[in-house]
Amino acid sequence: MAIYLLDYVLPQVAKLSRALQTERIDLTAITPLVDATLNTLDDAMLPAANWVLELMDAKNEIEEVTDITLTPESIATFQGQVAEPFIRMLKANISSRFISQDIVSSFGIFDPKKVPAADSSDFHTYGEDLIAVLLAHYGAELPAKTAGGDEYTKEALISRETREEWKTFRSYLLKKPKGNLHLQLKELTTSDMLSEIFPNISTLANICLSIPVSTASVERSFSKMKLIKTRIRNRIGQSQLSYLMKIAMETPETLSSTQLNDIITVWNQKPDIITVWNKKPRRIAVRILFIINLVYIFLLINIGSFKRVGGT
Repeated sequence: MAIYLLDYVLPQVAKLSRALQTERIDLTAITPLVDATLNTLDDAMLPAANWVLELMDAKNEIEEVTDITLTPESIATFQGQVAEPFIRMLKANISSRFISQDIVSSFGIFDPKKVPAADSSDFHTYGEDLIAVLLAHYGAELPAKTAGGDEYTKEALISRETREEWKTFRSYLLKKPKGNLHLQLKELTTSDMLSEIFPNISTLANICLSIPVSTASVERSFSKMKLIKTRIRNRIGQSQLSYLMKIAMETPETLSSTQLNDIITVWNQKPDIITVWNKKPRRIAVRILFIINLVYIFLLINIGSFKRVGGT
């Protein structure tokens, strides 16, 4: 019974995990995703849950190969004593990890694709409620010191200035190409001009880039590198490692026939790999050493034969 329960529950949790690890995740979709997963887990506690129905369908096969006798009473007992406590604990664990999901979702206002049209009635108020959520969490007073060492408190984000910056930045987002959220955040944090014009908004962008949801791809890259650069392949060069990492990280799971043809075309346009390999300095040096050794051996043999001839 436990196998059927896990066969239903674990894929639901895995779907949520995969969704949160995508590089271009929509931060505004996190709350609906978590809520949908929790609702699906609630369904697993129902008397007529899918895993219970599958278990009943396989009742005869299970009883033939095991000593277990499945009855409605035994299944109900298992649900009450094992399944329900397990699912409640799992839901509590998921909920505890997303206590701040409303705050994380609020960062979705930086996504250029979410900005309404300028002639829309929603444009002039877009994002102000979510900025208020972010300010309520990150705008707390922090201890600081003056240049002379005197202690005082300051706001992490100045509320009034942040709201004014947002009104201007909202129009700036509207003019931007409809790229993804991650690129927009990186531009905010790396552009000196934008950091000067929007210092508080830039601080929020830095905070967003540091949250675990947005660093999943970085963690995954280290896992991939560990699989590629193993103890046996520890002499792999930086350039080749970079190419292999790009293939492992950026290649989609499936390729269309058009993509495969493009790959073959690009490969055929490359120089002959044997010709390139033969031009490697290391290989040339090895060949020179090989020739020198051959000459040295040849001279030793001939000198030895000359001595024998002279001695006779």
